[in-house]
Amino acid sequence: MMETIHLFDGHHAKPLPAGFDKKGFLQYLDQVWQERPLLLQENDDEEERRSTKQRFFVIEDGRIRAKNYTGFVQFNDCRIHVYPRVFSAQNDFSITNALGHLVKWLSYSHRLQFPFSSIPADTAHQDDWLEAFIFLFGYYTGNVVRDMPHQAYEEVTEEMGFMRGQIAMQPYITENLAKGRHHRLYCRYEPFVYDNLYNRIVKYTSQLLLAITNESRNVLMLKEIAFVLDEVTDIICTASDCDKVKLNRLYPEKEQVLQLCRWFLQMLQTDTSQSEKRNLCLLLPMEVIFEEYIAGFLQEHFAHLSPKQQAQDMYLAENVKGNGVFKMIHDILIPGKLIIDTKYKFRLSFDEKEGVSQHDMYQMLSYLYKRQVNDGMLLYPEMSGGISTAVTDFSVLNKDVHIRSIDITEENLQNFDNGQKEKLKILLKSAGLL
Repeated sequence: MMETIHLFDGHHAKPLPAGFDKKGFLQYLDQVWQERPLLLQENDDEEERRSTKQRFFVIEDGRIRAKNYTGFVQFNDCRIHVYPRVFSAQNDFSITNALGHLVKWLSYSHRLQFPFSSIPADTAHQDDWLEAFIFLFGYYTGNVVRDMPHQAYEEVTEEMGFMRGQIAMQPYITENLAKGRHHRLYCRYEPFVYDNLYNRIVKYTSQLLLAITNESRNVLMLKEIAFVLDEVTDIICTASDCDKVKLNRLYPEKEQVLQLCRWFLQMLQTDTSQSEKRNLCLLLPMEVIFEEYIAGFLQEHFAHLSPKQQAQDMYLAENVKGNGVFKMIHDILIPGKLIIDTKYKFRLSFDEKEGVSQHDMYQMLSYLYKRQVNDGMLLYPEMSGGISTAVTDFSVLNKDVHIRSIDITEENLQNFDNGQKEKLKILLKSAGLL
């Protein structure tokens, strides 16, 4: 029987099920951590970049607490869901609503390349993130493989009694000519076939998800995909295989399916010693999601401000040789006007600093002086349903650092963009930008 644990990132710990394989779970997470997609960049935490031990969860005294990651893990017969902390204070918390918001945030991300740009109405009753993502895969992929069968030129090398394409010289010399079988040719040619790498990847991904899902409608959709691709060869595929597929740009739907497959194959880990057990891990860093969302939203809806993400064209200082050192990397730069540093953490207004880190303040001020910009902003997420943190401004020698929080949730997801535009307008006006 499947056990389910629901957590909020960076929030309270919850007990693990009786008999839970803690050792095996930690080994699995270490493997996922080491093989996770490369989301890291030059300015990310150096210790985290080098660590070989997982930093998704803290497990102590039979209890588990999530760090700043959101998503889900399935390990053997246990499913762990981690929701964004911004929903933790909501009295009417809805898993479907949280999933809808996550998809909205990720739709603005360039770094994470999240493939799900929208949620079909059929997922409205979903209370399991993993099943919802599998549904999205089955729903979209099923339509594409049925309506747009994919055929492609696939390179084949085989021994033949007649010439076709061109001679594959290396195998012909070593296998035939050297053995006195010069009349048999090894030929390399490219037939237009249905049994191609693209379809093999789609079929393999569907079969893996079929072994994981517990929902009957997901089972039906995945079985239908496998039925349509019945003539396609069964092979084991990896995320890197997706990079070998070349698709016509006239069919973006097929590219979307390939991206879905890449997404799942990146996160899927299979225990080859026990083929019936397939573990799945999809955990994304919330600090990256928050930064990517704010930057992407500004670039799309406030393009006239020319916001730049991860601006890193200047150094803080020079060494004795005149070379730049200590590269400055700003989360968001509005040239000549404002530097925004996103902070995925909740500050508590217990002192005159308003919960602002001294290190963050020093860093922002050094950026402002070097860039010769007068305004900076430390931007925090606001806890949905909780008490708003105070709006504060700190001034140092004509440089103003604006401390702001933004609620990145909306009661009505259909009005998400409009609601967020108004909130960001208020923030930018308060920094003297609009």
